[in-house]
Amino acid sequence: MAKTNFNIVWMVQDHVLWKHYKETIGPKPKLQTYKRLSSEGMEFNRAHTIIPLCTPARGSLLTGVYPHKHGLINNNKHIDLISEDSSEISVFSKYLLDAGYRTAYFGKWHAGAGTAEDCGFEGYSLPGYGNPYNTKEYEAYLEKHQLPKPFVDIEWRPSGELLKNIDLMERGLEPDPAIGIGHPSTGVIKAPAQTTESYFLSHMASDWLEERAKDKESFALRIDTWGPHQPYLVANEFRETIEPKQIPEYPNFSNDFSDRPAYHKRDRDEWRRKTGFTAWEEWQPIVARAYEHFSQTDAGLELVLDTLERTGLDKNTIVIYTADHGDILASNGGLFDKDSMLTEETMSIPLVINWPGVTNSGKLSDELVSNMDIVPTILELAGLQVPNYMDGKSLVDLVRRTKNDEWRADLMAEHFGHMNYEGIQRVLYWGNYKYVAHLHDSDELYDLNEDPFELINLIGDPSKKTILEKIKNRLFDRMAEYEDQLEDSKALIKEKQYKRPLN
Repeated sequence: MAKTNFNIVWMVQDHVLWKHYKETIGPKPKLQTYKRLSSEGMEFNRAHTIIPLCTPARGSLLTGVYPHKHGLINNNKHIDLISEDSSEISVFSKYLLDAGYRTAYFGKWHAGAGTAEDCGFEGYSLPGYGNPYNTKEYEAYLEKHQLPKPFVDIEWRPSGELLKNIDLMERGLEPDPAIGIGHPSTGVIKAPAQTTESYFLSHMASDWLEERAKDKESFALRIDTWGPHQPYLVANEFRETIEPKQIPEYPNFSNDFSDRPAYHKRDRDEWRRKTGFTAWEEWQPIVARAYEHFSQTDAGLELVLDTLERTGLDKNTIVIYTADHGDILASNGGLFDKDSMLTEETMSIPLVINWPGVTNSGKLSDELVSNMDIVPTILELAGLQVPNYMDGKSLVDLVRRTKNDEWRADLMAEHFGHMNYEGIQRVLYWGNYKYVAHLHDSDELYDLNEDPFELINLIGDPSKKTILEKIKNRLFDRMAEYEDQLEDSKALIKEKQYKRPLN
């Protein structure tokens, strides 16, 4: 296939409150960038992460394959995605570079060893989780735009230890409080929003786009913000824009977990012990800050859209807006972060593709899609052949037609544990049903049309016996199709008594 004339901009936010935004009432984040893109783009209503954990998800967002194939199955893995002897799997930048594209990456990497630059990207990224605020590039950015240093007041953390006037350039975003501000926490940045990381990244990306407008070279640009992942830190323009007391109780906050796997209740009780919160009123200020943070991160990305319009690049640039995974905040009795759960709060993500000349009037798709599908989509948009080894499917035909009779009937996602839970899990979406299999724990089955907040586990419902048998065997079929044959995977199949054993 020949290289097309389209450029690509791919925006990835981290840890978004998407289900909260889409399916609850009351005050919401103001997502101007998302609305601007979706008004003229294809919006995917049933988009899910392939795994609700940063490093594994990011590995799939670079390679187009499941974590069990690329090997980054938890946040502590530091393998190299581009090692010569790893496998045939490559980061998508390789294919674009070989086709003559300029590729750039600005922002959070957190995808194993190295940085984006090691994969041939231009731009700016940091090893590991990274802290943009204590880099020379950030210091130069403040100086160039005559911005003040950002100081933070930490207003909440489970330990009760509050910090005042902390220099963000020294303390940073690292999850370990001995290094950075630490997670979980909320706070206010006593400086303009322009000092926050999403504005910083968007300015650098915009400068890079200005150069591409001059030299006319084809490009693929990816921007990965650190937000709105906790710590929820909100600058002047966004603080107090959400009234906490007006946020209604989250629909599954009172779920007693009596029909859930044992570890769900264990994790909820552990978060209650950490936070001391059992009432919705205690969570409202945390949720408000999280909403404000989401608004702030999204607003920073709008600078990139403005640059595309100002330079005329918007006429032939396809823009993709998504996230690595969701945020379980304050749901299911008071959870935080994402834990190890495959709830819809962690699984649901935004996905919009704005394609000039194709999606100008805005479109909606209800097909089952994932963020793992974006890599093959980008390759096809660039006029390249999608490698056979990729597990994701290109969304190009869906964007053109909104419906594809040959599209997948079901979608598998996975998890390998996080924090205090080590058991593997697999999930299958099929029609309106969602089945979650847990190794060494009970399973889950939900009708998401009737029960979008997963209040009633149908796993023991006699009337769903046939559905359960079919969906379990569909999950086995996908595990076989995608070569999910790790030892734990084989143990899961044996324990759940799927009818067709692995070879």
